[in-house]
Amino acid sequence: MEDARVAHGWLLPLHLALDEVRSHAMRSTVTAAAVFMGVATLLVLTSLSRGMQEQNQEMYLRMGGAQILQVTAAKSLDAFQDASFARSRGLRLSDVDALRDRLAAFDAWVPEIDLDRGAITLRGKRMMAHGTASTWERFDVLGIEIDTAVDFSESRWESGEALAVVGINVLERMGGRAGGLGKEILINGRSVRVAAVFKSSGKMDWRNRDVAIPITWYNRIMGESDPVLGTLRARVANIDEVQHATTDLKNELVALHRGVADVDVSDNSDLLENSQKTIKTMAVLTWLIAAVSLLSGGIGILNVQLSSLAARIRELGTSRALGAPARLVFRQVLLESILVAAGGGIAGTVVGLAPGMIPSGVLPWNLSLAWTDLAVATALAFGVGVASGIVPAMRAKRLDPVEAMRA
Repeated sequence: MEDARVAHGWLLPLHLALDEVRSHAMRSTVTAAAVFMGVATLLVLTSLSRGMQEQNQEMYLRMGGAQILQVTAAKSLDAFQDASFARSRGLRLSDVDALRDRLAAFDAWVPEIDLDRGAITLRGKRMMAHGTASTWERFDVLGIEIDTAVDFSESRWESGEALAVVGINVLERMGGRAGGLGKEILINGRSVRVAAVFKSSGKMDWRNRDVAIPITWYNRIMGESDPVLGTLRARVANIDEVQHATTDLKNELVALHRGVADVDVSDNSDLLENSQKTIKTMAVLTWLIAAVSLLSGGIGILNVQLSSLAARIRELGTSRALGAPARLVFRQVLLESILVAAGGGIAGTVVGLAPGMIPSGVLPWNLSLAWTDLAVATALAFGVGVASGIVPAMRAKRLDPVEAMRA
């Protein structure tokens, strides 16, 4: 009775399927390769996109979310706008004082001047870094944290001392943490002392290549009393007033610029939305790549199984003639397909999980996977095995023993 239950169940077909897969190990491995590629690609790219999304969300919140508005010069689209913009003096430092007096909804104003390319040099060579001259409030508004510092304070910064805060990449070019802090770099040919280092959240952190200097010092050495700003950041005190505050800011800037709308006002949600669009595009491409690989794997398994069925038709016919039930043959052939797909899926899952074991900070983003991702990958591999094996299994089930033995 026990032998009959085994024969009519799934254990015996599984044993026979394992023997068939093992006896053609090379063929099975090659066939499973496409499934492996599909599952591995799906998991690796999904973990990368999840890590990017989490980091962008964290940075968005750290920078104040939607409460931080950014004012930048608008780009002219035609000659008419060129003529219109020429009537305005542009975004200036003096705008900050005027806006601070007129707009009570804002509790912080951060003027920023972007340094010219080549302005930052070390030992006569231009440094690959982005320089910004700004006020002390920039650290608070953008949630910038300091890792290490020497003789660094708000009073020194606001008084216009020749100080600089640099990213870790800049510091490493100066001799590392031990040798760079306290040394000097040149800004437009003037020496500034590296007084602090930005705290980095990973390789893709924009602070790694940033150099910040006091705007008071920069204006003094440049002889500028009312310089043009690259960016003006403004923080709304109450998040419920963001919409009205944005409108008021735009209107006041137009009034200050002689009725010319030559600036754009946006908030951090625009940056988050753009990054999310990029991540969604990456997710779509991930699924397309995975789908093509899995489809190729399914077709490969189907072809191999059909060829195998044609080569084993006499063997299967003999089994049927000796009393093997049709469902046993059906299950055996189906399980062969599932085992091949499962092998590729397991190998792909191992590869997909491997990047998550890399220590934080080694890769640009921390990779992240959810249990649902693993469940989806497993289901896809199993589905490919079932879909590619059902047709050969049905053909095996319908074999006529006499005709099969004559083949």
